[in-house]
Amino acid sequence: MLSELFPTAVRYTGSSLTFSFAGIFGGSLAPYIATGLAKDYGLQYVGYYLTGAAALTFVGLIAVRETKDESI
Repeated sequence: MLSELFPTAVRYTGSSLTFSFAGIFGGSLAPYIATGLAKDYGLQYVGYYLTGAAALTFVGLIAVRETKDESI
């Protein structure tokens, strides 16, 4: 699904950059944000943060269009 979002000429580069940036931002920043929220506001706000991240992911999933019938 991810590779279909990019034109054929840049498909591999687009997929690999997206995957790499997702790992950097999701894997490195999320624990720092969660730790800061838990320390400053309590563990409840970590749950709010995770709920917001899940909602944002859901919105992104809905925004992606189906390419089944298109020539890619």
